[in-house]
Amino acid sequence: MRALLTTLIVVTGAGFVAAGARAGTADMEIHVQPKQTDQSGVKAQGGGSRFASKEHWIYDVTIESKSFRQLDGLELKYVIFYKQEKFGSKDPAEEKRIKGSVSIGALKPHEKRSVTTTPVELNKTQLDGNYYFSSGGKERAQDSLVGVWVRVYQNGQQLTEYANPSTLSRQHWD
Repeated sequence: MRALLTTLIVVTGAGFVAAGARAGTADMEIHVQPKQTDQSGVKAQGGGSRFASKEHWIYDVTIESKSFRQLDGLELKYVIFYKQEKFGSKDPAEEKRIKGSVSIGALKPHEKRSVTTTPVELNKTQLDGNYYFSSGGKERAQDSLVGVWVRVYQNGQQLTEYANPSTLSRQHWD
């Protein structure tokens, strides 16, 4: 996966609730960007007939407070969606997910904080030259990132969420 996508969401809506510093939905801006961290390749697996490589990808998530008050007790929870193809098989790609969370703590007024997600390992395998599977299985299998779904919580209550692509929010979170 070579293309890098940068997404930006500005959440608009309600303001503060009561005298406590509970954020409303207009108080945050979220940036999400996938990033490849490393890549390795090995040739001559299985008698020299295939090439395999591994890539590790993370999402950089930046949260910016748009509030004039400090926001305490923030936590970011996320689900990364990816597809895993089976080399030599006719089966469709299997959808997988990795869940995680990062404690953000407090954000001062107009402060930005960046966090990274857990790495996802994506594999790519292909047969060399004139080799093929007599069963008609895939001669090339490549895992791929599908997207990420992010939720921001303050003291255990969900403030906002963002999914890229937006259709991921139709999936179940757990």
